[in-house]
Amino acid sequence: MAATAGRESSSGLLMTVEQVAVLWFGEVGENGSASSNCQKIRRLIPDVLPARRIGNRWYINRAVAEKWAAGSDPALAMAHPDTRRLADERAAEGVAR
Repeated sequence: MAATAGRESSSGLLMTVEQVAVLWFGEVGENGSASSNCQKIRRLIPDVLPARRIGNRWYINRAVAEKWAAGSDPALAMAHPDTRRLADERAAEGVAR
């Protein structure tokens, strides 16, 4: 029954802030911070991003979260300038090869 509940929560109408963070920002890398990504999302609640608080957790409508992800800038747009510079250099090296 626990496995069924896990599947339902991953395909349900509501997503946790943590699930939205993975959808929007991808999996956290070796030196990344999941809490930082979640905090970015919490700052949008409730003024910009509609959400519902159940107990001590925030839940976001899956359709809203997916719509935001589909119409968003690439993750690199929010990256530190040094990270963007390195990504641009790597892309240029890839084209030059």
